[in-house]
Amino acid sequence: MKSTSVARFAVLPAILIAGLLAGTAQAGAHKEVRPAVEIPVDPAVREGVLATLAATERGWNSQDTASLLKLWDDADEFPTYLAEEQAQWFVGKARMKEYLDPPRPNPAIEAVREQYSGIQVKQIAPDLAIAIWYMHFEMKIIRSKPIGEDIRVSAVLRKTGDGWKYIHWAESPKTALVYIEDLFEKDVSADWDEFYRQAVEDKKEVWRRKREQQ
Repeated sequence: MKSTSVARFAVLPAILIAGLLAGTAQAGAHKEVRPAVEIPVDPAVREGVLATLAATERGWNSQDTASLLKLWDDADEFPTYLAEEQAQWFVGKARMKEYLDPPRPNPAIEAVREQYSGIQVKQIAPDLAIAIWYMHFEMKIIRSKPIGEDIRVSAVLRKTGDGWKYIHWAESPKTALVYIEDLFEKDVSADWDEFYRQAVEDKKEVWRRKREQQ
């Protein structure tokens, strides 16, 4: 009896989460992925913005985060930055420098890697553009296994005499329920589709027999 109770309560959290996620899914097909909408943009603008994003990747992956400061518009006294792990917006040069160029690097963080994909650019003024993209983030903390995450990022850039520079950056992680759902989906065995097709046929047969017995 004890082992049965333990097993029942062990699956209860998964059942509760599944129920919550089912409600979320019914509310708006939240996992539907449609083809990206092409945004017409001047090729020179797109190339300039892409160059800045590529430099951002290199800056993070080199572990020299202070180098990222040169990618921001120095003429803007109030840049805005939202890091997903922080409790508030960073506003102003001083707060940006404190975040990207701390006096002492965090000894617990051994390595960070960012990889960008699905980049889209929209010009909103002669000297302004918005970029949206997906970021795969990986980090290794001392005495821990590396971890990874997929989030959405958006930024506003201004054209300067030294290329396109950031004036705004915002990271948009998924909600907790969607993130948990993603973890459950990743834990499904590779042969699930084959099993599923057979299981559906087996279930039909079970119900057919039940109908005959009524």
